[in-house]
Amino acid sequence: MIDRYAPALIALTYFVCGAVLYLLDLGALVAHDETSIQVRLLLLAAVCAPILLRRSHPLLGLVLASVPIAVDFALDISLPVWIAYGDLLFAAALYGSARTSVFLERTPIVSIAVLAVGFGIYTGELRSAVFVAAIGVLLISLPVWWARSVRTHRDAAEAERTKSQALAQVAELDRAAAIASERAHLARDLHDIVAGHLSAIAIQSEAALRLRDHDPQKAMSVLESVRANSVDALREMQSMVTLLRSDDVRDAAATAGRLTDLTALVASAEASGSIVTVEAPDLTGLDADVDVTAYRIIQEAMTNAMKHAPGLPVLLQLGMDDRELTIRVSNPLPPDRGRAEPARVGHGDSHGLRNIAERAAAIGGRARSQIVEDPGERSDGKAPGERSDGTDPAEQSDGGKRWRTEVHLPLRDGGPR
Repeated sequence: MIDRYAPALIALTYFVCGAVLYLLDLGALVAHDETSIQVRLLLLAAVCAPILLRRSHPLLGLVLASVPIAVDFALDISLPVWIAYGDLLFAAALYGSARTSVFLERTPIVSIAVLAVGFGIYTGELRSAVFVAAIGVLLISLPVWWARSVRTHRDAAEAERTKSQALAQVAELDRAAAIASERAHLARDLHDIVAGHLSAIAIQSEAALRLRDHDPQKAMSVLESVRANSVDALREMQSMVTLLRSDDVRDAAATAGRLTDLTALVASAEASGSIVTVEAPDLTGLDADVDVTAYRIIQEAMTNAMKHAPGLPVLLQLGMDDRELTIRVSNPLPPDRGRAEPARVGHGDSHGLRNIAERAAAIGGRARSQIVEDPGERSDGKAPGERSDGTDPAEQSDGGKRWRTEVHLPLRDGGPR
């Protein structure tokens, strides 16, 4: 409300104060004023009226006020009129365009200098020239310089405010990205823990139900594996809860599985009815992030094999050189999946393979899961997936096609230490 009526209040204040100066005979700037007070008040009103445009159309107000200013200059300069005109100069420099502000800052300097020199030559007195220059600077240049200073500080404050808003938006986006990344990380870990162990428990429970009548001893062994998987799942879940409540993120590696725990993974898979063949070199001394990532990837790949190719043999191959750790997990395709679309086979559109790819990418590695032709004999001389009892895996699989997950994880500092 105040901003709305501020120009009118300012114009009224200038008019009232100027009228008081005229009534007290203090309006003349250089000599006794011979002009009637009515004419002076009329000129003052003509200068004060454009002040109503000081915020909306400052340049137009300045141009309109220039007419009575010229008349006042011809009659003899009076102080109230030029003080009011100074406010219009201030408003035009502050609220006008940047080009207008610069123009008003530079142009009066030349005009005042020319006028002062001319007046000094006309009177023949240096004192007169200095007086005119001082009055011009006081009434014209000073309001413009003041407005320019205010404008500079205002623009700087606006730039800082814009910068602060941009930084706040960036911080909010970073926070949202961090939350999304953390949620994705938690989703992967929960999937590894819950899906992996529960899938093994479901498959093993089904095997125990089939074996309970004709092979109770084997069924008891499977149930022991079910209990072990349940205990492991509970332990890992408790470790994750403890980690989430802890402020020390370095505990993450300490609570996760390592490649030294592969024996338990293999035992769980074999209890589910799969024969697992492991080909691996000495893997001690790996960096914690590579070690944990490799374990989780193998866990997910083994779970996929047990879930989507139950009872079929699984081949786990680990290789390592100075640059990377290579993981290959493969199994024959079940007969009903050998002719399916490659993108759909082996749980290709599920969370499992996406988690494998994301885990590998998180430490700079790469992963690929696809159908491949049977590679031939393994390093032990047996056909891929050949059981130790001599049964032919082709009877349960789609001949020469296998589902293979291959992952390459980079090693740091030239390999294990």
